[in-house]
Amino acid sequence: MRFAALQGGGVSDYAAAGKKAANAAAESFATTRKHGPRYDAIAKTGMEARSAEKIKAMQTGAQVTKAGITAVANVTKTQIQEQSKIDVRKAKTPNKMAGGIAALGKIGAMAMLSKDNTKGREMPSNTQAKKDAWNKFHEETKTKNAERDANRTEFKPTTFDPGSPSGASAGSRETPGKVTVGGGNASISGDSFDMSKLSTKDYDDLAFAVSSEAQLGTDDEYGVAANILTRLRSGKYGDNVSSIIHAPGQYEGVYTGRSVASPQISARFQTPEGRAKIQEFMTRLDGRTEFKGQSMLHNRVSAEDPMFSSGGNFYHYAGQ
Repeated sequence: MRFAALQGGGVSDYAAAGKKAANAAAESFATTRKHGPRYDAIAKTGMEARSAEKIKAMQTGAQVTKAGITAVANVTKTQIQEQSKIDVRKAKTPNKMAGGIAALGKIGAMAMLSKDNTKGREMPSNTQAKKDAWNKFHEETKTKNAERDANRTEFKPTTFDPGSPSGASAGSRETPGKVTVGGGNASISGDSFDMSKLSTKDYDDLAFAVSSEAQLGTDDEYGVAANILTRLRSGKYGDNVSSIIHAPGQYEGVYTGRSVASPQISARFQTPEGRAKIQEFMTRLDGRTEFKGQSMLHNRVSAEDPMFSSGGNFYHYAGQ
């Protein structure tokens, strides 16, 4: 009886005490969670602070790096500019010397090109002065031609003998580079020039010069040949064809190495028709010893400077 009564009241008390203890623990935990520190927020705040520090450090480092690069670039630029000035000063003297040498070369070339066939006939730029200059030139030319005609000995070619070994005149003895006149030998140059006395080598030399100086395949070939033989007849340019065509600064194609041997041209010159045409053109040249090419065509006086081909040379007197 006694134990049964004790057992019934004790169990209830223990249960109530346990429940109170459990409730008190729950309330304590809830209070702690509600009022305790927020470790997740603390951790987030710490991470944000460290991130901001790193960003600031990176920005500061970038600024320092940029400033350093700019400083180095400025120093390098200054060094390059200074070196460039030094190089320019060093180059000035050699450039002046090279310019002087080039100028001397140009003067030398102009001096060579100013001789005879390469000499231009420039006209004054003023229109009236141009007319006056040409009128004066025409009058002087007429006077010179009249004086030359008054003192000229009539040229009488000998009869061509096709049966002769070199086409020499009938009854004469051939001597290359010589002409037989009045029973005696005389130089091939001069007023007594006889084209039939030219040797095969003379014709080869004519063809050699013509190969680079004439418009090939046209009558200009015979014009250049007539020009060379007109010089030979004058006696002022050499005593044979070779010496005339190889005279310094005279026939550009020869002294620049553009002339070539041309047996075909030589053969054409040696035919009766070829000789007759050269002789005809010598008559038309009437003592003109100079000629110029197409690049100087603007200086031609059509009434006075004959041409034998529209695409060839024009021929004029010395000094024009």
